[in-house]
Amino acid sequence: MFPAMRRFMAVPVLLTLLSFPLTGAAAQLLPAVTTVTIATQPDGVSRTYLGRLEAVQAVNVTSRTEGFIARRAFEEGQFVNAGDVLYEIEPALHQAAVAQAKARLDSANATARHAQTHLNRIQRLGDARTVSQSDVDAALAARDTARAAVTQAQAALKTQELQLSYTRITAPISGRIGVSHFHTGSLVNPASGVLTEIVQLDPVRVVISVNERDVLSASHSSGTLQDAFMADNMMLSLRLSDGSPYMKAPALESIGNRIDVQTGTLPVRLTVANPDHRLLPGGTVNVAAKPRSGHSLPVLPAQAVQQNATGHFVLLVNAGQRVEARLVRLGAQIGHGYFVIEGLQGGEKVVTEGQQWIRPGMEVNARATEAPDMAAKKR
Repeated sequence: MFPAMRRFMAVPVLLTLLSFPLTGAAAQLLPAVTTVTIATQPDGVSRTYLGRLEAVQAVNVTSRTEGFIARRAFEEGQFVNAGDVLYEIEPALHQAAVAQAKARLDSANATARHAQTHLNRIQRLGDARTVSQSDVDAALAARDTARAAVTQAQAALKTQELQLSYTRITAPISGRIGVSHFHTGSLVNPASGVLTEIVQLDPVRVVISVNERDVLSASHSSGTLQDAFMADNMMLSLRLSDGSPYMKAPALESIGNRIDVQTGTLPVRLTVANPDHRLLPGGTVNVAAKPRSGHSLPVLPAQAVQQNATGHFVLLVNAGQRVEARLVRLGAQIGHGYFVIEGLQGGEKVVTEGQQWIRPGMEVNARATEAPDMAAKKR
């Protein structure tokens, strides 16, 4: 066959080959990636937090007056009620001071009555023009001075009566009392410091630290974190350090106003009834928080998540087998993945393997795999 004829015959053959799509070995030239189709599921994840027990009220008992302790009316470590007498300070000096203040008040009242009587007499004489106006003015000033002395004496009596009342030191709150730092015969005064401490045991406070992702996830589901932790939206339960359940359910007390820069958590304070005094301040409990109803959110495998200066993002493969980048906002962790608050709707194909070989806009050879079952790995 002539060389010219070979050339003419080769042209239609080449055109025929180019008219067919690339298959087989030619398709292998595209970067190979593994994708997972994003599924959604209710965000009804039960989360467990370590709770620190605190006293709702803890009061340092001090002396408000000076004197020797005549009696200590409690046993260390016992439960006391508000108003119970704790210490009695010798009252004799204060009783004498009260008696003296009463005598001064009586004297001031007598002086005031005499001054008023004298003023009345001077005013009658003044009307008859038998005394000068200066005498009337002097009598009026004496009456006013006597009245002021009465007011001063009344205030002094009240002060001494208060000092006498301070000789009976009572419990300001109900709770368990601690050790006494002063005993019978000790001289105490306001500068002596703490005599003892009372800690309220019913109810007690439980403080948990909620991480920022849980804060965002709860805010997305319920509007605010406070709404999320309300009894209608969240079921809260306690488990003691020995693993046994605590039968009283806590209730939301308050939520912190800033995230701790060191831990990235927000303090949430709960209160729980403690009638048997099993929970003691300073101890720890496990707090389980389970939403009563969850909103459906996309679940993203952890291996698909990437991060840059802008934030977290994923690589998607669209219907045309091309790569797209998508920013996402992550919520709570679930197993080996995360709930997605923003960025995905569910049904998208995200790249889980081979991200290092591709970039947005590239055509890829995508191999789909099933999404891992994370329902049994909630925490």
